[in-house]
Amino acid sequence: MSKSSTPIRFLPCGRPRGCEAKRPSEELLEVWQNQLKSYLISQGLKYTHQRWKIAELILMSGGHLDAQGLVEQVKKKHSGIGSATVYRSIKVLCDASILKESLTDANGRVIYELFDEGHHDHIVCLDCDEIFEFHDEKIELQQSAVVKQLDFREVRHRHVVYAHCSYRAENSTQ
Repeated sequence: MSKSSTPIRFLPCGRPRGCEAKRPSEELLEVWQNQLKSYLISQGLKYTHQRWKIAELILMSGGHLDAQGLVEQVKKKHSGIGSATVYRSIKVLCDASILKESLTDANGRVIYELFDEGHHDHIVCLDCDEIFEFHDEKIELQQSAVVKQLDFREVRHRHVVYAHCSYRAENSTQ
């Protein structure tokens, strides 16, 4: 199918939807599964089928997830897994460096993403709640300069921009 015949999907704000998240390879899933098993063993915790099913669902999504959205996805796909198990698994997956807290969205929900992604910053669309990733070396250099100028040693940072989408403004004036 050619690009021109591929239907373009739009976000609620009117912005064309970006590329779908890439699905991890079987090999990468196996690496993450082994990482989870190793972490659990080191902590004296059990590796369970339920824990892996939750982790696999997160890994396959490849996107930004909040806890309640994850609970809903798990219940759809694995009705026998309860909410408490999902919430406990989120903490374990963060501790195992498979998942990380990424940001807090405009509604105050903590958003998680895969731990292994390289550093990037975020723009949260206040019109459709979509989260866009970006990396700008100029911003990174300026942040580092400010940290040094103020005599700090950076450990980590999060840069999140909350914004209204210009697509919405353009579409509402037409």
